[in-house]
Amino acid sequence: MALTQLAAAQEPPKLVLSLEEAERQAFEHSPILKGALSDLAAAQSQVEVQLSQLIPRVTVDGSYQYQTQVPNFSPAPGAPAVPFGDHNNYSVGPTLQYTLWDNGGLLKSWRSQKALASSEEAQRDLVRRQVRLITRLDYFQVQLALEQERSLIDSLRLAGAQYNDIDKRYRAGAASRIDWLSAHQQVLDRRRDLRAAQADLAAALRALFAQTGRGQDLDVSSPINARVESPLPAGVSTPTVSIELEPLETVEARLEGAAGAPVDGSYPQLLALSRQAESQKLSADSISAARWPRLQLTYKSDYIYPNLPLLSSVWQNTAGVSASVPLFEWGRTKNQAAAQRMLAASTESRRDEALDELVRDWHKARDQFSALRDEEALDRESIDETAEIARLRYASYRDGGSTILDVETADLNSVQSRVTGARTRTQILIQLATLESLSAWKANNEK
Repeated sequence: MALTQLAAAQEPPKLVLSLEEAERQAFEHSPILKGALSDLAAAQSQVEVQLSQLIPRVTVDGSYQYQTQVPNFSPAPGAPAVPFGDHNNYSVGPTLQYTLWDNGGLLKSWRSQKALASSEEAQRDLVRRQVRLITRLDYFQVQLALEQERSLIDSLRLAGAQYNDIDKRYRAGAASRIDWLSAHQQVLDRRRDLRAAQADLAAALRALFAQTGRGQDLDVSSPINARVESPLPAGVSTPTVSIELEPLETVEARLEGAAGAPVDGSYPQLLALSRQAESQKLSADSISAARWPRLQLTYKSDYIYPNLPLLSSVWQNTAGVSASVPLFEWGRTKNQAAAQRMLAASTESRRDEALDELVRDWHKARDQFSALRDEEALDRESIDETAEIARLRYASYRDGGSTILDVETADLNSVQSRVTGARTRTQILIQLATLESLSAWKANNEK
C-alpha cells in the first residue's frame, strides 16, 4: 500500500519567539536576577544608613515618673516642713548629638559601604550576563532541535517517495520483496528518528520556557517546525504546536561582532571582587580608627517639672563635649582590623583567579570558534555531495546498478550530514554567545 501525504485538518497554535524577546522575558522572570536587584537595593540603603552617621542626629526624648512618697524638709529649725519634689515628674525636649572627631572612622565606614554597594551592582550585572547567556544557549538548543526535525521530515518525505516508487515496481514485478521490505523499514526508521527528535525538541522547549517563564501551558508533546512545508508526510504525529524561531543565519549575523572583541578587563565578576576587597580594606581602616580618641558633642533642651527645689516648670538647656579612648581591650580592635585586611587579601586572590579563568575561557571559546568555522565549510561541502550521492544512488538502483542497501546508506549519510551541519552552526552560535559574555563587546553594556 502506497504512502500518501497528510494535510492537517486544523492548524496547530503557533509560537513565534525571537531571541531578543526571549532575553527580555528571561530578564523579567529570572528569580536570581530579582534577588540580585534586591541585594543591590539593600546595599544602597545601607549606604544611606552609614551616611546618616556623618550628620548631626536630632531626637525628641521624654520621660514621666510618679512617686508615691515625696520627701519633706524644713528650711529652718521650727519652720513648717515643705515637700521637696512632687508626685508627678516629667521632662520632654530635643537632643542633638554629633561626632566631632573619630579619626575618620565613620567616613571610612561610609566609603566601605559604598564600595560594597558597587560590588553588588557589579554582581547584578554579572547575573544579568549569565541569565542572557543561559537563555541564548536554551534558545540555540531549540533551534538545533528544530533543524534536526526539519531534516528528518525531509528525509521521511524522500524515503516515502522511494517506497511508493518501489511499491509500484514490486507490484509490477520489477522489484524484489526484499527491496520492498527494506524500503518500508527505511520509512519506519525515519518515523522513529523523527519521533525521537520531536521528544528532544519538546525537552528543549521546556527548558526555554522555564528560563523565560512563558509557554508552560502549551502542549509541546508533538511540536513542528513552522518552516516545514505542508502537507506533512504520512505517519507524522498530528502537530500540537508550531514553533517559529529566528533562523540560525539571522542570529549568527547578530553575534558575529563578538568574534573579534577583546577579553573584558572590566568583567562584572572582577569588578565585584575588586570592590569587595576595597570595602574590606576601608572597613579595616574604620575599625582601626577606634583606637584613637573620639569626641562627641551633645546639646539638650528639656522642658522639666519640677525644677527642684521649686515646684514649677522650666526649660533646661545643656551642652557638653565627651571624649572616649580605649585603654585596654586585649587587642580586640587590632585583631578585628587584621581580620578584615586578611579577608581583603583573600578576595584579591580570588579576583586574580577569576581573571585567569576568564582569559582561559575566552581563549578556549576563540579556539573552538575558529575550528568550528573550518568545520562549517566542510559541512556545507559534505551536505551538497551526500545529497547528490543519494540522488545518484537511487537512479543507479532504478537502472539496476546499485542495491537497495546502497540507497539506504546514501540516504542515511545525507541526513546525518545535514544534522551535523546544523549541530556545527549551533555550536558556532554557542561560542559566539560565550565570547560576547566574556568580551567587552558593546552589547554587554546594555542594561
